[in-house]
Amino acid sequence: MIGRILGNRYEILEEVGKGGMAIVYKAMCLILNRYVAVKVLRPEFREDSEFIKRFKAEAQAAAALSHSNIVSIYDVGTDGDIDYIVMEYVEGVTLKQYIAAKGVIPWKEAVDYAAQICAGLECAHKKGIVHKDIKPHNIIITREGILKITDFGIARAASTSTVATGGPTMGSVHYFSPEQARGGYVDAKSDIYSLGVVLYEMVTGQLPFQGDTPISVAMQHLEKQPAPPSSINPSIPKSLDAVILKAMRKEQSLRYDSVGKMMVDLKKVYLGVAVEETEAFDNGDTTYVPVVDHSRRPSVVTPYAAEEQPDVNGDSVQVRGKMAGKKKGKKLSAKEKKGTIIGVVAGVVLFAIVVLVFYNLLAVNPNNDIELPNLVGKTLTEAEDMLANTRLQLEVERTEENTEEEPGTILSQDPTPKKVKDGSTVKVVVSRGAEEFDAPNLVNMKYDDAQRRLNEYDLKFTIIRETSDTIPADYVIRQNPSSGSPVKEGDTITLYVSDGQDESLVAVPNLIGSTESAAKNMLLNANLTYGEVRSEHSNKPEGTVIRQSIRADLEVKQKTQVDFVISLGPAEPTQEPTTEPTPSPDPTQEPTREPTQAPTASASVEPVAPGA
Repeated sequence: MIGRILGNRYEILEEVGKGGMAIVYKAMCLILNRYVAVKVLRPEFREDSEFIKRFKAEAQAAAALSHSNIVSIYDVGTDGDIDYIVMEYVEGVTLKQYIAAKGVIPWKEAVDYAAQICAGLECAHKKGIVHKDIKPHNIIITREGILKITDFGIARAASTSTVATGGPTMGSVHYFSPEQARGGYVDAKSDIYSLGVVLYEMVTGQLPFQGDTPISVAMQHLEKQPAPPSSINPSIPKSLDAVILKAMRKEQSLRYDSVGKMMVDLKKVYLGVAVEETEAFDNGDTTYVPVVDHSRRPSVVTPYAAEEQPDVNGDSVQVRGKMAGKKKGKKLSAKEKKGTIIGVVAGVVLFAIVVLVFYNLLAVNPNNDIELPNLVGKTLTEAEDMLANTRLQLEVERTEENTEEEPGTILSQDPTPKKVKDGSTVKVVVSRGAEEFDAPNLVNMKYDDAQRRLNEYDLKFTIIRETSDTIPADYVIRQNPSSGSPVKEGDTITLYVSDGQDESLVAVPNLIGSTESAAKNMLLNANLTYGEVRSEHSNKPEGTVIRQSIRADLEVKQKTQVDFVISLGPAEPTQEPTTEPTPSPDPTQEPTREPTQAPTASASVEPVAPGA
């Protein structure tokens, strides 16, 4: 794979990691000239066409997420038999590696990390996207201490596909929610449970449940309660215990309503503010309410201990224990006996009333039909509020792409609004909104081919024609938005299409007397180009044009090159000698006697004025 270019765009540089489903490579995007991470699916997953389809759809949905605590997804593609996703390249270590190196993370640092994970999950949950595989292996810590959640698309696709036991399952099952372990309805609260496990591991250095097989670990998620983290690490404040244990409640309804509310409590923990504690787990403190069997009458319950039951004998009651100030062995009168019996009967009646109240609160009456409201057009949050006072269960059957409804809006429900049994399950289909994807690269593509490509993406387009000296006629010069920019179905791409070279003639402007910069601008404005610019001396003002290679007003083709010459001003004058050279003496003649007195004045030569 090293050196291979995927999709004519991503050059594979080196392998940086392996997972149960994919191999991760560092690559260079040749278009945007930046490093990216490319995840290539392992061969065993390439044979499942349904999984590949789902994987691409989920990855494209996750590509719409934009948050500082989420690794961005840039692209999803196929090259031959290779399916891949392209993501933001983040330099750092996984949270799992960090925990392994540190052993136990200081609780304040762990709380900060958990709050960052909450922030990323909150962004995803608001768009109707559940990760379904939150674990420290899927969280990266950057050099700046920023946490980024990765694998949104691949985790969602894998959660609905058959995953072989061993590698990925064994790693993920330690963080599974109970509903995932039993194959039940999974929602945002499943991510909250998994985050609780991650936070548990950060502050204790160990997982809440251990086992030799995935099944044994999964069963513990269903049946066993974890030890409070503070029992392992006494430095953990009780408020953090409360947050972790609430996030890890077995019942989804007993966990935090949202990661936003969990984040509020985490901030309280960090600041030392008290947090409302959840009920204790079944380590001796939990009380379970039994299911009432109406085929049996409730037994009589009295306020006596086992050794203090009354013994009725004739007209008196022998008490072999303690009761309301009566001393042991003292007989009761008939009046006292009557009062005691009335008290016992009153206790029985009170107990029966309590049992009936609990039954009416907790048991589902199979004959109790209620009116199911119309949930279509409502958000999931609004629908949950509408069903809050009922025992109806809301289940997201699937999500669908929809260009008209906002993400998280209910598109349909089953059953439709009518009377249903209290306790029934209402399945809904939820909008994912219009999915964003990278705009295709249409530059240098023939106009007809570009039009067909846009139709495949359900994108609209407009055409603007331009002349071009480099791009042949009917080919795309450029596009807006550019390739790789996020777009949605129905968006419009503007194509700038070449009309070829402009063959019309233009007149050459008169450059004589203008400055160099002015001459260049005149040529460009006339759709001509300037060529060689030389300089020479002249009596014309310095810095002005004194000649041009093509005379003014001559008509030439556009983009024709025009050379010109710039004046350097007059040349420096040459200085004439001031005296005649002395002739060499003639050896045949007598030497001339020099006068004995020097002349009173010497001749001088007037300097020559410049230009004379």
